Amino acid sequence: MQISSYGISDQGKVRQANEDSLFLNDTHQFYAVADGLGGLPGGAEASQRIVQLLERTMSQVNSAEERVDLNDLMLGIHQIITQEGNDAHPFTGIGSTLTIGQIVGNQLFIGHVGDSAAYLLRGEDLEKLTIDHTMEQELIDREGEAARAIMPPEYQHTLTRCIGQGNPLRVENRQISVQAGDRLLLCTDGLNKVLSADHIKEELARPQSPRETCRRLTLMANENEGPDNITLIVVYIS
Repeated sequence: MQISSYGISDQGKVRQANEDSLFLNDTHQFYAVADGLGGLPGGAEASQRIVQLLERTMSQVNSAEERVDLNDLMLGIHQIITQEGNDAHPFTGIGSTLTIGQIVGNQLFIGHVGDSAAYLLRGEDLEKLTIDHTMEQELIDREGEAARAIMPPEYQHTLTRCIGQGNPLRVENRQISVQAGDRLLLCTDGLNKVLSADHIKEELARPQSPRETCRRLTLMANENEGPDNITLIVVYIS
């Protein structure tokens, strides 16, 4: 399979700093987005440190076809970020979401914690491959969609799992087959909580480069007031 990809991280229109980070490695077909927790000190520090750890890990992977155990990798990163965060900020620590995708052969492996997301477009169908680890989603899972009417607004942004906060950490893992024509999107919530799934699907389906898709999606999110940092990676499989 042939892979082409592009990624953008944008500050948005409201935030005073960009606390998102991304990691893109076409050699190993390994992609990740991280959204540092803005409610804690060191949000940018957390996401940037995660990328450093991913870079270090991938520099030690010899074969382009070698699969990385995403569960073990993310648990190891979690322990490092937890320790370093507690040393730097003893009363709060630091934290970040982390969503990783690696393509090995015709298999896509996903590792995920937090409320960033991974999507797969196949034909006319856009599937969200991850579940938001938020109080909002947990309440909906328990009570159904009717819970939205009584839900406190802060539930949407209150994470129940993330890197750097809370032990033990449960990583969401998924494996699916991919095929020529598929398009993969990894993004932080500054994109998918601003744009509808229909808008995302429309842009992913356009006959344009991954770079142009990233550019257009970022522009659309900013035209919707860009209330958060916007980070995304688009991967075309052919």
